[in-house]
Amino acid sequence: MFNQKFPSEKIAITAADGRKLSARWWHGANAFERSVVFIPAFAAPQAYLQCFAAYLAQQGWGVMTFDYRGIGASKDDLLDSFVTLDDWVNLDIVAAISEVKRRTGAHFLGAIAHSVGGQLLGQSPVRQSIDGALFISSQRGIPKLFQGMARLRIQYAYTVFPILIRMLGYLPISKFTLPQPCPSKALLQWMRWGQTGIFTDANGINVEHRFADYKSPLITLTISDDYDYATAAAVEALASLYVGATVHHQVIIPQDYGLERIGHFGFFHRRAPQKLWFQVEGWLKQLVLEADMTKSQSL
Repeated sequence: MFNQKFPSEKIAITAADGRKLSARWWHGANAFERSVVFIPAFAAPQAYLQCFAAYLAQQGWGVMTFDYRGIGASKDDLLDSFVTLDDWVNLDIVAAISEVKRRTGAHFLGAIAHSVGGQLLGQSPVRQSIDGALFISSQRGIPKLFQGMARLRIQYAYTVFPILIRMLGYLPISKFTLPQPCPSKALLQWMRWGQTGIFTDANGINVEHRFADYKSPLITLTISDDYDYATAAAVEALASLYVGATVHHQVIIPQDYGLERIGHFGFFHRRAPQKLWFQVEGWLKQLVLEADMTKSQSL
């Protein structure tokens, strides 16, 4: 029986520039053998990941979740106005991966990226140092990859959000914007990625070549009813940048697990069926096996 209260430790991790980030660590029984770091969605505090993280820990995995700077418990009102996605890419993700390496020296250290997490990982310096990655609804935010109301919502965001930020200096929280606050520079950079269809750093330099440096196994999950945030076309568009990886595509259909819908965040809900999580953990174990084969072939 799954124990949602599997013990975890609330910790602070320190990025290379000295910024403290809120994180949580689950020390599963086999953490020294296999551990994972969750790379969360945009403007989504790490708490939404905790049930699936606890499930994996109960199955023996070491698990780390964290909040990007400017998000959730990693907010700092004095510093967040300077935060860009470059900070998340080059500092925050690196700090989380480094902390798990320090704690475990795990034989297999992987990443579970949700939504924008898959966009950030391919640009981060750690892309060459992890053993495998599982992407859940990780996509590109280019409007043409969406249909109907989903496309209109994206175009609305790309048009209205910058106006609000210029007027107010920040994006207000509302049902018409985002449910959580987010650093304005990071938000504007993310919108440029979708509008231009090109991943660029904060200075506007194209960084798409970085994705090809990722050489480890990669499994991408498309959730069939995730029409609003991660269509199959949007997921495949991101995966296509990982040209150096062995990529496996999997599709999750809610009805196969007794659900009417899953959507973009439903996978992580505490009421998600364990059959679904068991299946996904099986894919994680597949990554471990593939990583072991890759390592043995390189010897």
